[in-house]
Amino acid sequence: MGLPQESFAGILHETARLWRTELDRRLRPLGLSQAKWRMLVHIACSEDCTQAELAARLGVEAPTVVGLLDRLTADGLVERRESPHDRRSKTVHLCEGGRALMRPISEMAEDLSRELLTHLSAEEVTVTTAALKKIRDRLLSL
Repeated sequence: MGLPQESFAGILHETARLWRTELDRRLRPLGLSQAKWRMLVHIACSEDCTQAELAARLGVEAPTVVGLLDRLTADGLVERRESPHDRRSKTVHLCEGGRALMRPISEMAEDLSRELLTHLSAEEVTVTTAALKKIRDRLLSL
């Protein structure tokens, strides 16, 4: 049997993966892969972000972001604009098609959260959320 920390990390990783996989399954009828919907959510949460910032937030390499943005642009979901602060970089914005998808993405994500958390008490959700925030904040400080 492994150490509690190993068990905790494994459960945390598997839970996050399963959660994303289930949301991916639900969003597939909208024509969205996990890569696409995650990118759209990050753009919606921080308009005017650069391609480099998106790569960092998503934990992927810049060429991966460029290819995905090319596909999202071709689908009419996002557009790139010259950065007003740095002519060498581009900012990424949702187009009307991308903004229209945010409502069903949000609704499906909220529905899944409700389904998954309904078996937990409000106190369990609060305590778990607080613990995860502490872990996240600690990781960000490293």
